Amino acid sequence: MKAEILQAIYKENQLGRDAALCFLIENKGSTPGEDNSVMAVFSDGSILGTVGGGAIEKDLIRRTMEGMKEGNSFEFDYNLSKNGELKMSCGGNSRGYVKYFKSSNRLLIFGAGHVSQKLARIASKTGFDVSVVDDRSEFKNSPDFADIKEYIAEDLKSATDKIDFDDKKTYIVLCNRGHSYDKETLECLVDKDFAYLGMIGSKAKVIGLFDQLKAEGIDEKFLNRIYTPIGLDIDNGSVEEIAISIMAEILMVKNNKDGKIQKLK
Repeated sequence: MKAEILQAIYKENQLGRDAALCFLIENKGSTPGEDNSVMAVFSDGSILGTVGGGAIEKDLIRRTMEGMKEGNSFEFDYNLSKNGELKMSCGGNSRGYVKYFKSSNRLLIFGAGHVSQKLARIASKTGFDVSVVDDRSEFKNSPDFADIKEYIAEDLKSATDKIDFDDKKTYIVLCNRGHSYDKETLECLVDKDFAYLGMIGSKAKVIGLFDQLKAEGIDEKFLNRIYTPIGLDIDNGSVEEIAISIMAEILMVKNNKDGKIQKLK
């Protein structure tokens, strides 16, 4: 059972979702749980395993869920007397630990061209799980894709249908091989959750594309969330520097920064 619980936590992390492991270290006196009991708590509030059930388990799930966002692991020590926090009459003590397993931020790159390759290399070294979506399988073996999580060589609809999107940890960059692909990608993403969505393109092409999408009924609120032209204004136009400027903008959004120069006067 313990192996199954750990595997379930690993799977949740791979899908981009946080989880926690609760385990009893020591019980004294009359308690509902057993030493070394373990329980996984998932980000949707579901559990796997048990630490004894009852009031302890209910309160521990509550505390674990409350701390899920910050992810600061903590110890717990329940006094199971009528004077304890749970007002129980068992008379014992249950002590244990909650360990959070935080999933990595995920970067989805649509398109596998030169900028995508350099961006994938930088993002992988920055702690992002990188997925590249491009139906051209011949790009899969690029050296710059050596450390990415996956290369999805499928059409856009099939690819987006199988991806788990999250409004806090999913970052998206469109580096497609043409605005017709950008249009199709945005149509697939309009109802998805994400923390960041950026698209390469000149101002003139972006305006034209957005006009097309608005004419087709795409919500303008969605379009206003797109960072385009993409990247901070720091590059010299080279592929490598464009990739760096995109990554800088993503980090600015992720870390809630303003990108200002910090030089002292």
